[in-house]
Amino acid sequence: MKIICEDVLKATSGNLIQGDRNQYFTGICTDSRRIKEGELFVALKGPNFNGHNFALEALEKRAGGVMIEEERLNDFRWSLHPNKSVIAVKDTLQGLGDLARANRRKYNPTVIAITGSNGKTTTKEMISACLGSSFPILKTEGNLNNLIGLPLNLLRLTDRERVAVLEMGMNIPGEIKRLTEIAEPNIGVITNIDYVHLEGLGNIERIKHEKGELFRCMNKEGTILVNQDDPRVVDLANEFKGRKITYGIENKADVMAKEIQFIETHGMKFTLITEDHNEDIFLPLLGKHFIPNALCAIAVSRLFNIEIGKIREIIKTFQPFNMRMEVVKLKNGINLINDAYNANPKSMSYALETLVKIKGEGRAIAVLGDMLELGDFTEEAHRNLGKLVGMLSIDFLLVMGDQSPVVVESAIRNGLLREKTNIVETHNEAVMLLKQIARNGDWILVKGSRKMAMERIVEGLLNKGE
Repeated sequence: MKIICEDVLKATSGNLIQGDRNQYFTGICTDSRRIKEGELFVALKGPNFNGHNFALEALEKRAGGVMIEEERLNDFRWSLHPNKSVIAVKDTLQGLGDLARANRRKYNPTVIAITGSNGKTTTKEMISACLGSSFPILKTEGNLNNLIGLPLNLLRLTDRERVAVLEMGMNIPGEIKRLTEIAEPNIGVITNIDYVHLEGLGNIERIKHEKGELFRCMNKEGTILVNQDDPRVVDLANEFKGRKITYGIENKADVMAKEIQFIETHGMKFTLITEDHNEDIFLPLLGKHFIPNALCAIAVSRLFNIEIGKIREIIKTFQPFNMRMEVVKLKNGINLINDAYNANPKSMSYALETLVKIKGEGRAIAVLGDMLELGDFTEEAHRNLGKLVGMLSIDFLLVMGDQSPVVVESAIRNGLLREKTNIVETHNEAVMLLKQIARNGDWILVKGSRKMAMERIVEGLLNKGE
């Protein structure tokens, strides 16, 4: 990517303190440790760092210039680098987003924005796989889906890509609104709305409102994809005046899945029903909750006139991601479901229901860590989790985290024998216990919030870690 200084000034309403308006920057960088020759260093402020403290270091390396906030302008001796550009803006995070929006407008691809409480990444990857088979696309890399990551993704756009598939995360009020302002999506998806990030947002209605900013801020000439099985998403979609395409399993929709079957441990088969097609689809993922992701990807692909036969073949070869319902066969005949990437109430229920569905003659062993960032709903959510464990007749429950007693007592009240439960303090303790109790044919589910680092238990069972 190359961007001229004059265009940076126009996009950000910035002031050129020193330098040449006609200078070309070779790219945008927010990490002084990774700065490349000729890039513009954007000094961002974060909870653990302040990029302004590294602005001079960036110039001393290979940066072509820096973007700083006006209030820090007099903190540095810029004259030490007379050939480097210095651009002052009111807010560098705002400036980064404005730059990304300018790049989006310059190349004008079709932008698909995806948010939701669960399934964002899987939906993004499925859509990208389907569309990427027919033309060049840009997609969100990794989890770069916030007010820094999404702009950096958009700044990678060139005149080559026809479509940008962007994931939008949310941790604070106003984040989805701002991301939508930056990305200006043509197509919007809210996968579902559930109890996540309550610590920062307070209650489910606030989450619904914040997620709804995607539909609310989109151009009415755009198109939204609506999960008909999620009442909160349907409610938000009713406010949108543009084109709507619906998908779902339980309720009538434009794109539907019926006759869902688990094919042993290999995946699922379902019948795809649309206005003009009735097709058998195989999805090599375990968990009914993945099917709406596939339906959404199919619906989006049809908007781009991709043949259903081609879509079917792409979905058939779709691979799960690390730590997301990833099935691993251990040497001793034990089956491991690694779903350690993250957890919230809805994803916990999805995973537990799948565990019971596929265990066959083996035992279902649930290894669960705390669900975090639930605010005042924390205890109730873990009590509900324990109730579900008891009702599903899980064979053995192993828990770790502050909420472990709540989960265990609730599970016992709902039918699980106390001797079938255990609270552990460390990952290593969990590994040792599992090695004692698990046997050939058993299924072990490992899941918890990201900060619980439950993958360490998986690594221990694979003899790669503890």
